[in-house]
Amino acid sequence: MIEFLSNATYFGATLTIGMFLLAVVINRRWTNPFTTPLFLGTIGVICVLILTGVPYEKYNMGAKYLTYMLTPVTVCFAVPMYRQLPLLRKHMFTILFSMLIGVVASVFSVCIVCILFGLGDVIAKSLVAISVTTALAVGITSKLGGVVALTVSAVIVTGILGASVSDILCRAIGLRNPISRGIAIGNASHAAGTTKAMQMGPIEGAMSSLAIVISGLLTAVLAPIVVWLFF
Repeated sequence: MIEFLSNATYFGATLTIGMFLLAVVINRRWTNPFTTPLFLGTIGVICVLILTGVPYEKYNMGAKYLTYMLTPVTVCFAVPMYRQLPLLRKHMFTILFSMLIGVVASVFSVCIVCILFGLGDVIAKSLVAISVTTALAVGITSKLGGVVALTVSAVIVTGILGASVSDILCRAIGLRNPISRGIAIGNASHAAGTTKAMQMGPIEGAMSSLAIVISGLLTAVLAPIVVWLFF
């Protein structure tokens, strides 16, 4: 059975989609951060691989077809942005300034934490793009000389965490403005968080989509400078 699953061409894709759909059903029945489909689906896939003993390489033979969709799906976030163009124009300066503050806080906090805990410059270079979508984060880390595998893992965890707790956190701190909510989520948890922002509302989704692009570009510019200043 295990050998059959390992050699099945689309086992990875089928398992991933199946676990996500199961997680959606569970989340509708018991809604809380731990049943967020992205989080619960990921945990489900990991558990199945551990229990069956199927190597990650075999799983990825099928799952890679879903990975290929990452970039085009991210580009599709431009649609809600286009629908909210009048709102974007009206608040452009405020939106850009808030995104700049968010990127500065993210990059500086990573470097400061690495210094306080003695993690060194390699870890800092690998984590400095933690709030940037995977496609951009990998490029930034490669240019800085960090560990790409660590970057990818950190970006995934950040996205899942953002998608899981963003709504609850916004309510807890009294953040009700849809523009502010969208920018905060997109700036902190990139594409994974944006999927949650789109569920919260069209304005949140549009602002979060914009934050993915702008924060990614700002991080690409600021990250090398900040890392050079600290290390």
